[in-house]
Amino acid sequence: MSHLFSKIVLQRLLVWGLMVLGFGSNIAYAKLPQERVKAAKVAYLTRELGLSPQEAERFWPVYNEFENRRDDLRHRMKDLMDERDGGGYSSDERANAALDEWMNLREQELQLEKNFRKSMQGILPSRRLVVLHQAERDFQRELLKRLQEKRVGAGAPARRPQPNRYR
Repeated sequence: MSHLFSKIVLQRLLVWGLMVLGFGSNIAYAKLPQERVKAAKVAYLTRELGLSPQEAERFWPVYNEFENRRDDLRHRMKDLMDERDGGGYSSDERANAALDEWMNLREQELQLEKNFRKSMQGILPSRRLVVLHQAERDFQRELLKRLQEKRVGAGAPARRPQPNRYR
């Protein structure tokens, strides 16, 4: 009975997530609460990985911890580059320190991914981890595509002008 209940809950979550993706063209993704995007991603990845309820129960806590740590590292990398956009680095010394920190963060991200792969042993086979990486990219691509379509449909330029990167 519990297995059947879990399966029904998972199916409803998948349907809801796909509905969010399907009807998303009517919604400005830039204004979507993070929780809705997260729920759509959970549904998408669950479907693409073909997770059983038992696998999902073991997979999601590990994945969520990994994703939170990865997001933190990526925000820190972005903050380093945002400082440049806010007026630039005033000296090569400061720029070199920022580049060193950025490389350090990239190394931490790589180590985090290696640790995630190790922690997935016994939860998912390696071939499904490859599917996970592909599905993450596909989800991001679809999300960006829908955002772009919404922006163009609202009369916004197709691409925002790029700042002069060689000040």
